[in-house]
Amino acid sequence: MIEDLMKVERIPVTRMEQRVERLQDERVIWNDIGRAANSLRESARALYGFQSPFNSRIGRSSDSSVLTADVTRAAQESMSRIEVRRLAGSDHFMSNSLDADTSVPEGTYGFRVGDQERSFRFRGGSMREFAEAVNRNAGEVVRARVVQNTRTTSVITFESQRTGEQNRLSFLDAAESFALESGLIAPGRDSQRQIPLADQALARWTLPLDRDAVTVSENTLTVRPGGELSLPVSPGFPVDGSTVIEFDVRVTDRSPAALTPPPPPPGPQIPDGPGVTLEDVTVPGERSRAVLPQMETPQPPRIVNDMQFLFAREGSASVPLPRLSDTTEFQTVRVPLADFVDRLDSLDIRNRNSHRDLEIRNVRIFDPTARDDFEPVNPIQVAADSIIALDGVEIVRDTNAIDDVIPGATINLHSVSTRPVTLNVEPDRELVKDGIITFIGHYNQLVRDINILTRSNTAVIDEVGFFSDEERETAMARLGALQGDTTLTQLRSRLQTDVMNPYETRAGRELSLLAQIGISTNASGFGGSFDASRMRGYLEIDERRLDSALRNDFAAVRDLFGFDTDGDFAVDTGVAFQVERSLAPYTQSGGVFAMRRQGIDTRVERTASDIDTYTRRLERTEQRLRTDFGRMEGAMQMLDDNQRALDQLGSPNNQRR
Repeated sequence: MIEDLMKVERIPVTRMEQRVERLQDERVIWNDIGRAANSLRESARALYGFQSPFNSRIGRSSDSSVLTADVTRAAQESMSRIEVRRLAGSDHFMSNSLDADTSVPEGTYGFRVGDQERSFRFRGGSMREFAEAVNRNAGEVVRARVVQNTRTTSVITFESQRTGEQNRLSFLDAAESFALESGLIAPGRDSQRQIPLADQALARWTLPLDRDAVTVSENTLTVRPGGELSLPVSPGFPVDGSTVIEFDVRVTDRSPAALTPPPPPPGPQIPDGPGVTLEDVTVPGERSRAVLPQMETPQPPRIVNDMQFLFAREGSASVPLPRLSDTTEFQTVRVPLADFVDRLDSLDIRNRNSHRDLEIRNVRIFDPTARDDFEPVNPIQVAADSIIALDGVEIVRDTNAIDDVIPGATINLHSVSTRPVTLNVEPDRELVKDGIITFIGHYNQLVRDINILTRSNTAVIDEVGFFSDEERETAMARLGALQGDTTLTQLRSRLQTDVMNPYETRAGRELSLLAQIGISTNASGFGGSFDASRMRGYLEIDERRLDSALRNDFAAVRDLFGFDTDGDFAVDTGVAFQVERSLAPYTQSGGVFAMRRQGIDTRVERTASDIDTYTRRLERTEQRLRTDFGRMEGAMQMLDDNQRALDQLGSPNNQRR
């Protein structure tokens, strides 16, 4: 009976608990709406703020197997033609085949690479133990490795950790002795020869020397059109597989002056005949009637283009060396002589051009593998600088990652090219496209959530085709939960206005709407049919139109999302700017959503307090009822006992007594 009475008394508490549950569910809803709105606001700010993808750059190579580029936001848009003539390399030497059980003696082993030097004490041991000691003590400058090349023999290799011709590997102290004994290096030979450039060093080739066409000044040889000469190499320099000839050269094209035809000759000047004067009367002389030939304009000079300037002579045979190209500055050229001759007896030079001057200096023949007094026996690779031609200008660096040629970009060289590779530094359009798609996705998500919460028609859920079963169940539970809430309907209306309005861009009316770059509600559907779901305010993207706009009107698309109209370096208009501005009062600290959550929290706290108060009163009521019913049960028990006593007094047994 008490429990039945208390059920009736608890009805207000149950209602208050249900109210708290509804308020907590509503708070979760406002939290989710706040997160969706904040995601949209952040994606909008990302499209025009400091980290905008419109400011990102990408390096696009026409042949990524030759070179790629790492580009920062500081890089300017540009197009460069780059020819990779040589990669930078590091010294990598291999020993002769050695017995697998060869031991390395005790000693101090040192290595030098460029200006870095490392040495350590080795107590003696196997080649593998020695290689481990090298890597442990000098690994930042050189790495060693032991490879078993046959069942009974092994080789040891040493690889420098720095590229560039100036970073050659040298063996010091006990390392030098070990390198000589193991066949890593051998005593060097006459590995280089400088070819002097002086008047007395010039010799006739096929024609007598023309001192007007061939001159030497400040160790620079100039060969003008029609000049030829020979630079003897005495004694002849023997050429092996690694011998090269290197020189600085400049070819100057003077064709504008050469192509200007001379003016026609002026011809003879025929004066007037003498006049006669008598007193005050003068009779002028008549012009001579001599017939003069017609003056013809001379033909322009014959233009000759011949980029074959240099020849290597062995004995009496001259072999053409690679052709040169026009340059504005001196460029260093290196030619492998083993591809042309076995011995170099002279360098022959001829300029058959009608309008080019050849200048050459610093001519030398050398073996790039030679190391001071030693040379590698089995070089896998030798230290060398990278050489590239950037728009015709030759550039030499000691690395394959060149970061000081194109501002804000690092050119990564991968292989030598047979033809120039185009490197475009351009906006990262894919990153921008991803940012726009993210922005539209967050916009549609917020509009979808508002539609579900403010409408009771299940069509707003059915038209969302990507819901999972769990998401669909949650959406059905929230359908119409905030129906009639003007806060959300006003926000949706404001956002729809923001994305449909025109905005100022540098393209003017040609590009001022999202629809002009393929982003719209497309409410008419296809074929003119009407689709109600397209009237909910969702945006669709025509990727082909968006790609075309990003490719052809990139700057105007950037303006459409955020544009500085007054030149104060602060964005003041644009779709993304306006959406972020519209959302700020709702999502910021102390904004509309925060106030809604705070109001719900206050109501929950007040209702929880009422529940506690009412629960304590119910406890007192239940205790009072239990006390009252306890007394009633005691009185009834007493009456029952009295009744039984009276019944016993009136029994037959008591009457006989």
